Amino acid sequence: MFTSLFLKLIALITLRNSVPKQRKYLGYFIVFLFYVNLILLVSYFSLQNIFGADIFEAIVFHIVFGIKGTGIDEYIVPSLLFIIFIILITILFKYFLVFLRRDDSNNSIPLLGFSLLVLSIGFNPIIKDFYRFITVSSESTDINYFYDQKLTFSNETKNVIFLYLEQFERTYLDADLFPDLTPNLSVLEGKSLSFTNIVSPKATNWTIAGLSATQCGIPLFTPVASGSSMSGVDEFLPSANCIGDILSNSGYSLHFIGGADLDFGGKGKFFKSHGFKEVEGWYELKSQITDPSYRSPWGVYDDELLNLTFNKIKNYDNQGSPYGMFALTLDTHHPNGYLSASCKNKLYKDGSNAILNAVHCADFLAGKFINKLLNSPIMDDTTLIVLSDHYARINTATEILNKGNRKNLFLIFDKNIQPTLINKTGNMFDIGPTVMGLLGTDMKGLGLGRNLFFEDSLQKLDIDEIINLNKRKILNLWSFPQIDDGFAINLIDRRLEFGARYSKFPAILVFDNNRVEQIIYDFYYSVPLPRKIVDLNWTGAGNEDLNKNYIWIDECDKITSHLDLPDINELFCINIVDKKNNKSIVLPASDKKIDKTYIEKYFN
Repeated sequence: MFTSLFLKLIALITLRNSVPKQRKYLGYFIVFLFYVNLILLVSYFSLQNIFGADIFEAIVFHIVFGIKGTGIDEYIVPSLLFIIFIILITILFKYFLVFLRRDDSNNSIPLLGFSLLVLSIGFNPIIKDFYRFITVSSESTDINYFYDQKLTFSNETKNVIFLYLEQFERTYLDADLFPDLTPNLSVLEGKSLSFTNIVSPKATNWTIAGLSATQCGIPLFTPVASGSSMSGVDEFLPSANCIGDILSNSGYSLHFIGGADLDFGGKGKFFKSHGFKEVEGWYELKSQITDPSYRSPWGVYDDELLNLTFNKIKNYDNQGSPYGMFALTLDTHHPNGYLSASCKNKLYKDGSNAILNAVHCADFLAGKFINKLLNSPIMDDTTLIVLSDHYARINTATEILNKGNRKNLFLIFDKNIQPTLINKTGNMFDIGPTVMGLLGTDMKGLGLGRNLFFEDSLQKLDIDEIINLNKRKILNLWSFPQIDDGFAINLIDRRLEFGARYSKFPAILVFDNNRVEQIIYDFYYSVPLPRKIVDLNWTGAGNEDLNKNYIWIDECDKITSHLDLPDINELFCINIVDKKNNKSIVLPASDKKIDKTYIEKYFN
């Protein structure tokens, strides 16, 4: 970022009084480049403030799955400041032109300044991040990098409780940086097995990405780079093997509880896709709290949430069958956090730092919750995991956090485990398999994660390269519904129904040997489907989709207009295309079933 800014400043100085007056369009172009470059740089800084690292992964993911349930009020001021900046730069546009122009007749192009300006665009970090985002590397040939292991459990099963503390990284426990900030968790760490060197690889540093990393051992990618999105799918990473799948298949009853809306980030869909029978967020919990008006912009405050969680754990514990409880707090959400009513008189020091007040409160509430568990019979046959979902994003304590050695929180409480500090290198992928090893399985690894009791973390290698090598494999975990028995068209819900599964439309189903290889959706500001059809039919070198058949379901006027056909007096139509035999047919999409035999016969 600083390199890009430095090059822009040097370019501007070099270009001063360098554009001949009679070549005003050159001046317009230079100012435009400077304008766009500056906007991109400020955009990068602003987006990083909201999303942290992995900007494009996070942005695309939340565009795809929606931002319903977000605490939008906390982004109003930064957004207004950004808009004001854009307006200000736009107003100054003509003054930059005056700054550049001269009155002599020299027609030479200010090549040096122009080159520096172009080079500064290349160094803009948002360009680099975008290139990294759209790049899909070849799949790794080293199967040892990616574990998808069949497991066996010992005869003795233990209950498991996961307490995710929103953005509550271990750095907050550093007494040199934050004296007396976390008195409760600092004491409790001494009663736990604490992994002190857990980092966040790329595509893991927002909530649902942290959940995917810790439970499935994988970074969170969506297949946007391949021209698709996940806006219309019915299941979240259905082919991924996550600890929820393993536990539910082994007889565990699984429950997720979180204070925020389940729709935000697709959390609800994630848990429901991976073995959780009870999944509760704001709308499910609001009738269970004393005062539904007692909520933050994100949802249920942590004091109410942890009370509800403890009571639900007691109910599960009385049932006598193995269970898993997964809870996620939210009061410590950046940038300022939210203070539960229980902590109005528990501010940190003078109370001037908002996020530290929230962290101090979270320490009090989590400490109270953990101690209640440790002092109850519940822990006789239960393993408790306390962890952060990801690093803290930019907040009112970021400057202090950056002075420390930033790590994630990962504490294990189990009466059969000797409390100790373990400084072994690890990352968020390693948490799931490490915990599963404690629950009586022979798990050595899960996805890109490793059981840290028996294996070295891939973090000790080039983890970014390993992630890139396995990116295609991870994208394939978003497996699509298949036409095993054909599909029904539901016009009311705008869904293609494949037995128990579905996919929304408008969409393009791309086939490889009569199997749905990918589904391309029409979402938000994506390239429209008619243009995607052009891409599928493109005859240039390197187009691997050229000979693949497809079915396009969309509004009739879009299909007929694209194919230059007469209008069809229906709302939706189906275009079935056999590339091999150069056949294409357009049918009205009424509420009927498209038989698999018909499709296969048509394609053959």
